[in-house]
Amino acid sequence: MGRKNAAHDAVVEGLTQTLLQLMEETPLAQITISGLCDRAGVGRVSFYRNFDSLDDILVRHLKKCTDDWWADFVQREPEDFYASFWPELLEQYRLNGRLIRLLYQNNASHLVKEHIFACCRPEGEIAEEEAYTRAALAGALYGLVDEWIKRGMGEFPAGFSFRSIANVMPK
Repeated sequence: MGRKNAAHDAVVEGLTQTLLQLMEETPLAQITISGLCDRAGVGRVSFYRNFDSLDDILVRHLKKCTDDWWADFVQREPEDFYASFWPELLEQYRLNGRLIRLLYQNNASHLVKEHIFACCRPEGEIAEEEAYTRAALAGALYGLVDEWIKRGMGEFPAGFSFRSIANVMPK
């Protein structure tokens, strides 16, 4: 059983890393599944056994990059959680800067948006008010992350808070 899982993991990792390498050389829109499989040394059947599309590889990789951090982060006490959220969230994107830059260079920033919205959406049915609240949070998170990425992923303003948002709202 372990050998099968190791082989599966090797195929997934090989396709992922090969796609990232190809994206450094070729626009994503010009990369084909056949070309990716040839370069990775795996058959198309292996690709389709694991992924639905090239975007699927990227979304799963982005999720993998943030899942471990998030699992640990949500265990924090509320005061520390809220005080640390913005800098640590952005640090996760900075740590995965290669992937983020490749997504933005290839007009695939919508995958970052989809990732953020998916992270804010719980499993199963939720009440309407909570659904709208979560959608608003996801939109705000994406807007902030997107702007920060477009500005070069530099230092984040130390004084930023949700109050900052209220200060720029039309009166």
